[in-house]
Amino acid sequence: MATLTIDDAIAAFVACEPGDEAARRKLRERLWTLVADRSLASPIRTALADAIAVLDDPAEFKGAKEADGLEKVRQALEVAVDHAECGDRAVSEPEVPSVPKEFVPEAAVARASTMLLAIPDDADRSLIEDFIAEAREYLEGAEAALLRLESAPDDGEAINDVFRAFHTIKGTSSFLGLSAIAGFAHHAEDMLDRVRAGELAFAGQVPELSFRAVDLLKTLVAAIPQALAGHAPELPDEYEPLSHALSHPEEAAAPRARTVESEGGSAPEPSAADHAPDHAPVVMRAGTAASVPTADPLVKVRTDKLDRLVEMVGELVIAQTMLVQDGVVRDASNHHLAQKVRHADKIVRELQDLSLGLRMVPLKGAITKLARVVRDLATRSGKQITFTVAGEDTEVDRTLVDLLADPLLHMVRNAVDHGIETPSERLKAGKPAMGTVRLEASQAGDRVLVKLIDDGRGLQRDKIVAKAIEKGIITSAESMSDTEVFDLIFAPGFSTAEQVTEVSGRGVGMDVVRRNLMAMRGRTVISSKAGKGSVFTIELPLTLAITDGMIVRVGAERFIVPTAQIRRCFRPEPSAVFTAQGKGEMVQTAGEVLPVVRLHRALRVVGAQEGVDQGILMVVGDGNNRTAFLVDELLGQQQVVAKPLGDAIGRVQGLTGGAILGDGRVGLILDVDELVVASRGTSSATGVQAA
Repeated sequence: MATLTIDDAIAAFVACEPGDEAARRKLRERLWTLVADRSLASPIRTALADAIAVLDDPAEFKGAKEADGLEKVRQALEVAVDHAECGDRAVSEPEVPSVPKEFVPEAAVARASTMLLAIPDDADRSLIEDFIAEAREYLEGAEAALLRLESAPDDGEAINDVFRAFHTIKGTSSFLGLSAIAGFAHHAEDMLDRVRAGELAFAGQVPELSFRAVDLLKTLVAAIPQALAGHAPELPDEYEPLSHALSHPEEAAAPRARTVESEGGSAPEPSAADHAPDHAPVVMRAGTAASVPTADPLVKVRTDKLDRLVEMVGELVIAQTMLVQDGVVRDASNHHLAQKVRHADKIVRELQDLSLGLRMVPLKGAITKLARVVRDLATRSGKQITFTVAGEDTEVDRTLVDLLADPLLHMVRNAVDHGIETPSERLKAGKPAMGTVRLEASQAGDRVLVKLIDDGRGLQRDKIVAKAIEKGIITSAESMSDTEVFDLIFAPGFSTAEQVTEVSGRGVGMDVVRRNLMAMRGRTVISSKAGKGSVFTIELPLTLAITDGMIVRVGAERFIVPTAQIRRCFRPEPSAVFTAQGKGEMVQTAGEVLPVVRLHRALRVVGAQEGVDQGILMVVGDGNNRTAFLVDELLGQQQVVAKPLGDAIGRVQGLTGGAILGDGRVGLILDVDELVVASRGTSSATGVQAA
């Protein structure tokens, strides 16, 4: 057994001369070895950790301040020695063949690869759970900073962001006894420290090693819950070789292709001829740059408690609405009572807005990860792509951000794989070799618009039609508009890819987009021009908890139509309504001819108006999918708290949920898109609209 004592750390400190960065790294190596060993008394480890904190602060070693920094390290070591002399023993380190100059001995790295990601018996579970959440935030910030560094290798602040992320994860995981994570994070930190000190350029294999380090740390952090449950997982196979590569970046081999999240299957690696020979793919992000978390005055709240709060505020709004519309209150002659009720109503509405605001989060969380996806896919396919983002601070309901992640991922992957051409193809087409993928987010009223724009080859109508006929989705496209043809890409199993790759070709991606949008009461609009590129626009509600709706009467029943989908309402003249062969009832209004959907027939309601000219026509939808719903009466606009129908009722075609109205009765919320598609007999495209 080779024994490492505090005296060895003192000897390393004595060897530190002003400006000798290598000596300071060696001292830090020995200090971390001591701190990571939990057999050493806590006061000693705390003092040694204080010394490390000084060594890791670049401000302590700038110019004339370096002597002061070394003095602070000396004082911390003296404190550790004082505690050791009071009876604390030295630390024994497992035997290694030799101690090389690098941070961790090679034998220690090899030994770590056979270890499990174990949790100490005395670990504080709540602290570890907090660490998981914080580590994920730091790693996301580090990844965003690395993307900035690829475009600007001299960005000192970005380097510091990455370094701080690794350093914080290392320190916290060491304190919690997660030695495998602490050891690996220190390898990554050590390499970035050399970049920060100017000893190592952020070029060659360094960017690739940095991204791989972030990926492996994400894997280790994701495995902690399994370890907490008592099933300590083995460390990944890449742990040992990547640890070695981080310690020896100059010796690292050419980057191996990372596996990008895919729909399954495998494909051969792109040949050298497919890659741009002299230029790496450029990935840029516009707008506010992501960074590691700062010390903002935030309070962490469990999501289930937050959801419960919003739910109770919704119940309060319902109760207040029922109170305001109660006949006794509404017709009361007591002016003071009416004034108090109005004041209470105002407070409840403000409380409702505030509680919903607590659920709103920026889209940045879903968008930031896409820059990395574009980078990796561009590297694998040999394409050069500029990725820009605008409006990433646009806020939506937290639930929608989670649901939006998959649609955006699949759409971005399709844009890179199907949309953007290779540099040689673009040059032949008279385009710049560098392709562009742009993501824009904005808020329009109570809706959120997310646009994905690329300047690639665009959607190929003939190719889509041929594939749809081959798969039996359609028999002919003679009477189909471009809008209807583009809509076919959302059909399950549809793909125009000539071969299955790790990225696409199985026809699953866009079907996922459709299903997720259905769950969010959203839709997508496609605009594409062959050879010029495509624009996919996703339209979402701000929140799923509140619906601004128009209450309509159909027979004796009342329904709620989301106002965002209502274009106009009118009472038609008898002469404007006619029947077209093969298309059913139609109405002519404002220069266009629209199909008429009698809601009482679609929803099987008895006792409703049969004469179109005796009811109200409500124009809903966009583009070629505009439709006129026939209702008996408009009862007024109201903001309602949306509730699911519940497992006892299950999924009902044409309905998205219900809401309790002011008089205590239940109004059902209509799924306009589903009713429109069902009326046209194309239920396979339910929930998604292409225009």
